Amino acid sequence: MTDTDPDDVDPRRALWRRGSYEIVGDWIARASVAVLDRVAEVVGEPLDGRRVLDVATGTGAVAIEAARRGASVVGIDLTDELVEIARRRADDTGVDVRFVIGDFDELDGQVSSDPFDVITSSFGVIFSPDPSATLSGLGRLLASGGVIGVAGWDPAGVFIPSQSLIELFPERPPMLDMSPWTTEIESLCAGTSFDVAATHDDELLIPFASVADAADQLERWAGGWAQLFEAFDGAGVGAEARSRFVDHLASFAVVGDGGIQLRAQYHVSVLRHRS
Repeated sequence: MTDTDPDDVDPRRALWRRGSYEIVGDWIARASVAVLDRVAEVVGEPLDGRRVLDVATGTGAVAIEAARRGASVVGIDLTDELVEIARRRADDTGVDVRFVIGDFDELDGQVSSDPFDVITSSFGVIFSPDPSATLSGLGRLLASGGVIGVAGWDPAGVFIPSQSLIELFPERPPMLDMSPWTTEIESLCAGTSFDVAATHDDELLIPFASVADAADQLERWAGGWAQLFEAFDGAGVGAEARSRFVDHLASFAVVGDGGIQLRAQYHVSVLRHRS
């Protein structure tokens, strides 16, 4: 891909092509797949035979696990490179998943005319610029009584830039608010055809050699952090930003075997579509 690739006009696609989501996705795979366990608790029976749509599937961790549990699965993602990785991993696992390249805000006509029993999105739709419109779009694809499971990072957690970092910019940049999918999920569902069936708070421990190693790897492999530090460098505050970033990560670090573990808090919510 070159700098003139027309796909780069979409900043979201450019974001997920930065670094390596194949690496980052493996860091967070356990938290991603947890959405299936929460859905199963609400549904009250296995996923075997159910139609599942995994939205913003990334490298396919949730879609592949749902298929392994017997579901008929479609996974959709904006970035063709990630979809190719997901297809390869599904083949290697020996499960059948239909993967589609597409936008979670333009799902109509992209995946299926038949409704799904379950829709999942782990650390995907939380990046929607218009949560209400996205939820409405997901609802059009869901069978009556079906459920949506969403996993999202805590708005005050390790993966959200701290105030000390953001204040380095001369003017505060626009920041995406993930709280409608996590701590404010009841408000998002108010006045819609969805009820919050369950919410669950959990924590993922991600191992690194040290806090400095975690900072280096996040900047290198996580597209959002890579873009943010490019902006810091452009503003002439890169060195100070990296120092504050290490302090930010240290506040979430605990001593682990041979290094440290970053505590990443996340929320899983299950929404039920009313008949």
